[in-house]
Amino acid sequence: MSSSLQARPSVPVAPRRSTASAAVAVGLIGAVFLAVAPVLVVAGPSAGEAVTAAAIVAAVCAAAAPVLALLALLRRRPAAAGALLAGAGAVALGLAVMDLQLWESPIDANRLELFRPLTAARLDAGPGAVAVLLGHGLAVLAGVLGMVTVARAAEADGYGRSDFPDHDGAAVGRRIGAPLSAAAATAALILAAALCAAPLHSADPVLLMRPLLGSPAATAIGTALVAVAVLVVVAAALVSVSPAVASGALLGAATAALGLVGSRLVAGLVADGVSAGPGPVAGTLAALALVAVAAAVPVVAPARARRGLDRLLSGPARRSGDPVLGRKAAESAARARLDRRHAVAGVATVAAGVLAVVGALLPLLALPAGVPEPRLLVTRLALVAGATLVVAGAWLLLSEFAALVRPAVGVLWAAQVMAVAAALQAVVVASDLPGAGPGLGAVVLGLSAVAATVAGIAVAIAGSVERDGIDTSAPPEPRTAVLAIGVPAALASVAGLALPLYRGTDFGPASVAQWPWGWDLWGRALLAVVVATAVWVAARSRPARAASLLVGSAVGMGIYLIGWPLTSARVAEPVAGLGAVGAILGVVLLGAAAVVAVRPRR
Repeated sequence: MSSSLQARPSVPVAPRRSTASAAVAVGLIGAVFLAVAPVLVVAGPSAGEAVTAAAIVAAVCAAAAPVLALLALLRRRPAAAGALLAGAGAVALGLAVMDLQLWESPIDANRLELFRPLTAARLDAGPGAVAVLLGHGLAVLAGVLGMVTVARAAEADGYGRSDFPDHDGAAVGRRIGAPLSAAAATAALILAAALCAAPLHSADPVLLMRPLLGSPAATAIGTALVAVAVLVVVAAALVSVSPAVASGALLGAATAALGLVGSRLVAGLVADGVSAGPGPVAGTLAALALVAVAAAVPVVAPARARRGLDRLLSGPARRSGDPVLGRKAAESAARARLDRRHAVAGVATVAAGVLAVVGALLPLLALPAGVPEPRLLVTRLALVAGATLVVAGAWLLLSEFAALVRPAVGVLWAAQVMAVAAALQAVVVASDLPGAGPGLGAVVLGLSAVAATVAGIAVAIAGSVERDGIDTSAPPEPRTAVLAIGVPAALASVAGLALPLYRGTDFGPASVAQWPWGWDLWGRALLAVVVATAVWVAARSRPARAASLLVGSAVGMGIYLIGWPLTSARVAEPVAGLGAVGAILGVVLLGAAAVVAVRPRR
């Protein structure tokens, strides 16, 4: 009997180590491909020492995650090794999509870490382009294997354990404290925003440096995926229960992103005819900040646990020897922390809504004297979305309702960003008028979108604090009834957001088939991702929280849908488009899924 019990722990260890070993091997092979790619012909001859310097930076950053994962594996830390590769692999997915531009139009790829075109003549992808695509593809595969390694490690006893009871099984964001968590989230946001800017400033007529929205499809989609990957990895790291895994994921994603923005910065400093703009500078600093946070997590988390344990041992419960008193004190402290997080989220939500309302009422355009301002009806949608967020934020400030309303706000912030993006796109179009430019209202609306994003992050942090008191050792199975209605609801919502809401004899809202996308389509894409994610999360959530998520999704889709009556007057003879059909179905099905989700689990 005793021998069989002693043999059990060895059963999961071998496959876990073997999976981690395979992940490290694949990652190292991918790093070799990326290192030799600039030496080969990528797309015609490369020129200048700037390409060499940028290639060295990119190669070192690409090799950082697999090399560090190898060291972690040699120290018998497979979970940390898997997390390193998973973080880097998430970013590599976007880089692989960017590589496709090397076949479509290499001269527009702007990959100075690989080559610099000397003329505007047609270029063809060479063996170096194949090598770099294989390298990033293997990095993605290593990331998938790394995620499997982390998932298997999470099933082991003692995963996420802490000697301090208040941190035992708690999220890393709670273990490291609000300042360091906020630093990681801020750095991720800055890095994502920096990727939207033009890679470099060019005085060379051969090199046309465009921002994200003006870039070719492969470059734009790949860059957007890199930005989303950084945000997702940082959020996942902060809600992880293992400091080692969180640190590895942050470090892997940061070094992979640093290979992109850092090589651009070096190329801008060394190359002739180009210069580094604010995008590469801010992106490099943000990536380095994420590296610093990743290095601080394994130090700060145990230090805070030791201090908390010292306070606990010297507290009144210890002196009196009353375990009930100690438990009640811990519960009271947990409620106080949650109330503070809800208050922060509520203030950010209300501020975002107020800014949207104010921005919608102010002039969106700065026009020369005597020029009448055009009628921009899309401000009505921003006004409604802002007012909705103000109401939701007010409920968040009421502690007795905050926990129930919070999941809905986790979707509504994206609806406001969608509405603000539509208004800003109208400003972009109207700015083509002679002497016209963004007005005060456009600036305030932009600030409201930033505040709404901050509110979404604050809501996510508050949710992670609440889940600290819930037993998550056995992840709940998805509820089939919720998925049966929620999945069609998500598909209908995504279709509604992708297709035109209405059409007229003049024009109508754009669809995803029109490239490049404007701000309005990127905002709708964000809402589609958030709604689809909310449906999946709701299927695994407690009934009340699931219903709140789905109601928030239905309200968000409703805000998009009322854009039809609010803004259709800008076209002649408007008629409903396919987007309206999808949006209506989405609202109805999301409401039905909320009703089903209210029913408790059996």
